[in-house]
Amino acid sequence: MRSWWGAELIDHRPDDAVWAVAHHPVTVGRLRAETQALARLFRVQGVRAGTTVALHGRPSLTQLWALFALWSLGAQVVQLEPGVGAADRRALLALCAPQYLVTFGAPGTGFVAECSVLVRRLPGGRPARSSHCVVQFSSGTTGRPKVVGRTSESLLVELDRWRALAGGPAEGETVAVLESTAHSFGLIGGLLHALDVGATVMFPPCPVSAAHAVLGSPRLLAGLLAADLPRLRLAVSSGEPLPADTHAAFLARFGVRVGQAYGTTETGVIAADLAGVFGPPTVGVPVPGVRTRVVGGVLEVHVPQSPYLDQDEPWTGGWMSTQDLVAVDQATGALRLLGRATTPALAEIEAALRAHRHVTDAVVFDGEPIEAHVAATEDIEPGELRRWCLRLLGADRTVPARYHVVGELPRTANGKLMRDRRQILHQRGA
Repeated sequence: MRSWWGAELIDHRPDDAVWAVAHHPVTVGRLRAETQALARLFRVQGVRAGTTVALHGRPSLTQLWALFALWSLGAQVVQLEPGVGAADRRALLALCAPQYLVTFGAPGTGFVAECSVLVRRLPGGRPARSSHCVVQFSSGTTGRPKVVGRTSESLLVELDRWRALAGGPAEGETVAVLESTAHSFGLIGGLLHALDVGATVMFPPCPVSAAHAVLGSPRLLAGLLAADLPRLRLAVSSGEPLPADTHAAFLARFGVRVGQAYGTTETGVIAADLAGVFGPPTVGVPVPGVRTRVVGGVLEVHVPQSPYLDQDEPWTGGWMSTQDLVAVDQATGALRLLGRATTPALAEIEAALRAHRHVTDAVVFDGEPIEAHVAATEDIEPGELRRWCLRLLGADRTVPARYHVVGELPRTANGKLMRDRRQILHQRGA
């Protein structure tokens, strides 16, 4: 394999070292061979440095080999979440206009070891217009997602930051990556970091009982509470705020505090508390090398180069707003999440609703009137939810006037709660 920016992540380990477990152990030698084979296939199809290629399909080792193969050729890779449907895929492809679409296997989101590869040239595709090696999409919880690019330099810098964090996955350990590798946390904090430090990556549906560390969203971690994890020493949550009850339940069940890695698609990891010392809603201290500031209560992060491929305006100042309200602990420097900048009061209402014993999730929309969409395990009367909110928040507080109770709230392709009211109502058929 010709030299490329990530070659050292693979080349520092011998051929017989096991880098992944997915139904069966997979060696570094196999990773090299499969990556080289797919690179030859893509080269025959016309992929070169600067070619734009979208990846979509069944999560698999094949998909990861394709990612490394394309990077080794110098292509710009557009990652689409496995759960994206046909209509959303067309919309996302229209946003970034890649020259090729590579799909994997039959439809589905469950991980498989290997699957077929289909390479298609797309009409009207454009070559890369930036130096970004990977293109992802912001969560799109409030509407249209943004097209976000990361350069190889920014990925390597982030890997150095992950390596500098005390207590992370170590050489010889097994790491269960529950998060999609099309998501920033799963790709960089999970897959690439494990390769970098010499850990073995475990992919579902392998039993997690052998895992020393597990990485995933709060929802995925909560799903492990019934599992047997005798080797577990580290659990790290990211992607959404960690509920206090999940943190407490993990500690009671496994004797392990769930840590957190806070970041954005645009910046990568910003702050971390891998050991879970602070506990939610505190997400930890800014990681080494990340510059942050708080302006009007809102956290901003310094990003030297614009991460947005669809932004025409010049990138001035270098400071990007996370739109998260935070408080900084003056003694430790730790960041405490207080909610989103535009809806601090709504975040309080959502937290109050989630505290109800039959409520699993809640999304609240501002307006006239305030409206709550609630996922519950049992049918709950709106009046009961209103009384509950007044009891927890105080009789003088404004609480939702409308409550829509369903079994499950819709989520985006990367698993985050959808916060676009029109899309929620559309999915409900309302």
